[in-house]
Amino acid sequence: MLVLGAFIIGLAKAGFGGGLSLIVAPMLVLVIPAREAVGLMLPLLIVGDIATLSFYWRGWDRRNVLALFPGAVIGIGIGMMLIGRLPDREFKFVIGLLALVFGLGQAARQWLVPHATAFRGHPGVGFVAGIVTGTISALAHQGGLVTTLYLLPQNLGNRVFVATTAIIFSLINLTKVLPYLYDGLITHATFMKDLSLAPGVVLGAFVGVYLNKRIPQKQFAWIVLACVLVTGVKLVWDYLAA
Repeated sequence: MLVLGAFIIGLAKAGFGGGLSLIVAPMLVLVIPAREAVGLMLPLLIVGDIATLSFYWRGWDRRNVLALFPGAVIGIGIGMMLIGRLPDREFKFVIGLLALVFGLGQAARQWLVPHATAFRGHPGVGFVAGIVTGTISALAHQGGLVTTLYLLPQNLGNRVFVATTAIIFSLINLTKVLPYLYDGLITHATFMKDLSLAPGVVLGAFVGVYLNKRIPQKQFAWIVLACVLVTGVKLVWDYLAA
């Protein structure tokens, strides 16, 4: 499960702007404690960011980076205040609920407005989206969907979209390192696991770049959403049944 998760991180980031990586956190907390899963993922996400940027360097949209990242820093602070107060069982429920809420939101958008007029973006909206992104990212590494909801309506183009998400989340993930270390989410044990799993991320990145040019992203997005929703339902059901 850990190897598959590492591979999916690289595949998602380099191939499709990170969408598929939404399933990794819910998937891992099915088999290991939620706090350990979140701490384990961060170094792997950073490896995925580095691998992705090596393929798409300087291809990002600077305007969107400046709109989203400042708010994301504030959101990370909010998320870190919440993360230490959530017991493991409740934390799993939060991750499942986030997967359901944002998965359904993305599905509704694709279903109801598949050909919406391109959105130019707005600094104020981007700042708020950044706060939400940072908060959810700190809690469960699932802030990518909020960023996706903000960027997709702009019709940036496949390469620019992937490059923009990659640079934003490389900055966000690097910002989270010290808070995660301070909170004990990254430990020597999790870091040693990360070292053994990092090659899987890199391999996934190479496959992602290959698939990016060959698989229609719209079809792939529906598969991703299905995985997110099924996993979210499982986590929420486990909490309610308990």
